[in-house]
Amino acid sequence: MKSKGFTLIEVLAIIAILAIIATITVPIINNQLDDSKKNISKASALNYIKIIEEFQLYNKVNKKNINLNGTYNIKKNGNLYNKDETIEIETKGASPENGILTFENNDLVSGCITIDKFAVSFENGKPSNVKKGKCIYDEIATRPEIVTSGDGLYESTIELGRYIYRGAKPNNYISLKENGNDATYRIISYENDGTIKVIRDASIGLKAFDENDSNDTTTGPRHNTNNTFCNYSGTYYGCNVWGNLSNTFYNGSTIGNTFNYKYYTNNTNTELTNSSNAGTVTVDSTLNQYLNNTWITDKEMAKYIDNHDFNVGGIYYPSSYTGGDKGLQKEESEEKSYTWNGKIGLMNITDYVEASTNPECTSVYSNFYYNTNYYYENSQHITGYDNWPCSNRTYNWLPKKITEWSLSPYSSGQTRTWHVHSAGYFSYLNTNNDIDVRPAFYLKSTVSLTGEGTKTNPYKIIEY
Repeated sequence: MKSKGFTLIEVLAIIAILAIIATITVPIINNQLDDSKKNISKASALNYIKIIEEFQLYNKVNKKNINLNGTYNIKKNGNLYNKDETIEIETKGASPENGILTFENNDLVSGCITIDKFAVSFENGKPSNVKKGKCIYDEIATRPEIVTSGDGLYESTIELGRYIYRGAKPNNYISLKENGNDATYRIISYENDGTIKVIRDASIGLKAFDENDSNDTTTGPRHNTNNTFCNYSGTYYGCNVWGNLSNTFYNGSTIGNTFNYKYYTNNTNTELTNSSNAGTVTVDSTLNQYLNNTWITDKEMAKYIDNHDFNVGGIYYPSSYTGGDKGLQKEESEEKSYTWNGKIGLMNITDYVEASTNPECTSVYSNFYYNTNYYYENSQHITGYDNWPCSNRTYNWLPKKITEWSLSPYSSGQTRTWHVHSAGYFSYLNTNNDIDVRPAFYLKSTVSLTGEGTKTNPYKIIEY
């Protein structure tokens, strides 16, 4: 007897049933496969973190001076790198494809690792999310190559491990959030402690270094019997001490009860000499108070500013200008003899000098107002920035054609501080004068940057 096959309707019904089953089961299977792949990627990411922890433990046991601190990109071979260094990590099993990790004193804080085509995110050191695709982040900008000519980043000739931007148009622009708004700054230097010194590109307005104390010139905070360095007879012209005794140090040690500027008196001296002025100072300058208590107002800005030492020692000039060039290294030593610890300051006058590539700009005195080599030319008073060696814009990016304060006091007196005049020369001025202010500060060593440093694509901080 001939067997009977399926009818067309029955075949179609079976196909429909199989399609329904497939519709239900295939996503389940795919999800299970995805979950399995996610778990494998998560396990691989955790294994990579474990390898880093083992690396840290090995270095600690063997007393290696390697400390993971800050934000690092991950290369395909698993190595970590940031603006300053590359750390080789010997991976086992699957290697990360890319990623970014942030550490605080060797502890993983946050990050994302792309591994096995999945992005594994971390929060508080633990996996927080796994999804298909790559980690999306801003690539860390490595520190630029060191140059020896032209515009760019130079190795400092007077401070080991410090790198400074020099020349007319280096790519050192950086955009920072300033009280909620974008503001343009310029990088002065990469410091030897890993911090980055920056200065505001534009002035915040006219301010005195140290104002008269209201209308009271006899009992105000800076001019009273408790502040014998600032308390003197006659008109009060301000006081050139940036910070009070409790927050200012001499060669890294506490000053004691008396503030006293030190200075080199001539070319041959190798030791700093006491000035004739000495006394106590218990109150910060009014500009110091304004910048650190009023101008900076939000936590977003404060979180990436380092509490740092600023050089606040006074610079002196010899009574005879002939042969009076002590050299930049000695002038910086004068500035470094006193340090103030805080957040917001100003540029040093030596920062301005060192930013120039002009071979005639070798010291503060190359640009000094009374330097007869430059003050007179054919018996005429020189005017204009480009006629002064250190402020010639063909060689220096810092000149702004404004009269602005530096952080460097004039050490032979209590009232005057070095400034850059709008004509381009350096001189000292009574501190109660209102002139332009460009705040300067240090970005924390944990800060990492993205961008190219150009005016159109400035560096920006990678949030951490």
